[in-house]
Amino acid sequence: AYGDPNPAFTGTIIGLKNGDNISASYASAADATSPVGSYPIIPTVFDPGAKLGNYSLTVSNGTLTVTQAVLTVSAANASRVYGDPNPAFSGSIAGLKNGDNITASFSSAANAASSVGTYPIVATLSDPAGKLPNYSVVSINGALTVSPAPLTAAGTSTSRVYGHANPSLSGTISGLKNNDPISATFSSPADLNSAVGAYPILPTFNDQAGK
Repeated sequence: AYGDPNPAFTGTIIGLKNGDNISASYASAADATSPVGSYPIIPTVFDPGAKLGNYSLTVSNGTLTVTQAVLTVSAANASRVYGDPNPAFSGSIAGLKNGDNITASFSSAANAASSVGTYPIVATLSDPAGKLPNYSVVSINGALTVSPAPLTAAGTSTSRVYGHANPSLSGTISGLKNNDPISATFSSPADLNSAVGAYPILPTFNDQAGK
């Protein structure tokens, strides 16, 4: 694979006679930094006994095939509350060779207005030196989990005299995001005939936009 050292090269010699001391070594100009592709493996013949003149020599090169290295890019999972900005996304790259300057950034299509749910976090690779063709890229998306934001509706306490109508009941909503058009009305089960005592003031949400 790209980025790995060359294996030990081998070959054969056929046709030697009389035990002649002729041998060969095998080499390639390719090294660990050579791009994906095919390179010749070239024999060099050694003839310490000067016997090569007795032969008609045929030399056949081999082929070194440099394949793509596996590069795995993984986005880390993240989470946030609905209405908040996305956090800083992160991740990792495994399998880089030769100090190649390949980096990754991570993003999601989700934004502060995205509904509660899960969204992919995807990687984008930067390859200023053009080394990416030497890799088979495996990309593993992360997941951005958007959870519900807390929303509080609180009735405002009030009082009245027994036998009188309820005053106008009110309260507050806190925690709204993205200017969502959610409101609340407030009511109480107490009426004119209710005995002296304390009664809850209950909120009812109005959510016409389905937020």
